[in-house]
Amino acid sequence: MALHLKYETLPKNPELAESFDVYMCNGYSLPSFAVKFLKEEASLFEARDDDVYIVSYPKTGTTWLKTMVYLIRNKHFQALPKNLDEKFPYIEHARTNYSSVKTMESPRSLTTHLPYSLLPMDIHKKKCKILYITRNPRDVAVSYYHFAVMLAETQYKGTFNQFFERFLQDRATYGPFLHHNLEFWNHRNDSNVLFLFYEDLKQDLAGSIDKIGKFLEVSLTAEEIKSVIEHCNFKSMSKSENLEMSSDLKTHKDAKFFRKGEIGDWKNYFDEDMIERLNRKTDKVLKESGLTYTYEV
Repeated sequence: MALHLKYETLPKNPELAESFDVYMCNGYSLPSFAVKFLKEEASLFEARDDDVYIVSYPKTGTTWLKTMVYLIRNKHFQALPKNLDEKFPYIEHARTNYSSVKTMESPRSLTTHLPYSLLPMDIHKKKCKILYITRNPRDVAVSYYHFAVMLAETQYKGTFNQFFERFLQDRATYGPFLHHNLEFWNHRNDSNVLFLFYEDLKQDLAGSIDKIGKFLEVSLTAEEIKSVIEHCNFKSMSKSENLEMSSDLKTHKDAKFFRKGEIGDWKNYFDEDMIERLNRKTDKVLKESGLTYTYEV
């Protein structure tokens, strides 16, 4: 059964410093390669019963979670892999070789930023394990802004204020952020879904690793959990050459994929008006859902 997809193209808005049109699919702003995937590949995508999917909105802790899952599933604690993206290919990305994904050895670990409603139907049909991670929207907006400025693919030239407007208007890629979160939140009690908060991982990494291990049906000793922590702390990951961005993604040589990793960096960027407007929207969208965020610790 194929997804019912409705497409729309919104012209770029110069006031928001947008350098490309906004491609909408079923109410979500998607990069052109994701639209192409949904049109050409999604209905043909074959999931496997033992697939594991890391799903997220951008800049919510995706690479951090992938690293944990890799270490937990492989129990290889000597060093991080040199090709993490190849081991966790993005199913919708333009650089992904779909033939390679089809021939990957099982069990596969795959990644996507697609929302629950736009995942290939076979993933839902097979009840594949899905780990979803999110983060408070203020820190996401700040992190995503710096990422957009850094990427050669986007080369965002606007100010943070302009990017915030894009984020608030759900024009940032893969938005609306709140609906992206809410779709998975509504499935948080499904047996094949593990809903995670970036802030919880920051505050209790050992407990989170144990929780992820149990979800993946991998038994971890206290010593193994300690080894995962050593490889997954922010200092280790930010220094790892294995997780550096490829040169074709950077706009300058000093660009860093791991910037701060803090909870509450939004305080350096948000004014009272931004806080109030985003809070108002958050309250409206998430009303009575029970989904709340941690903004500081």
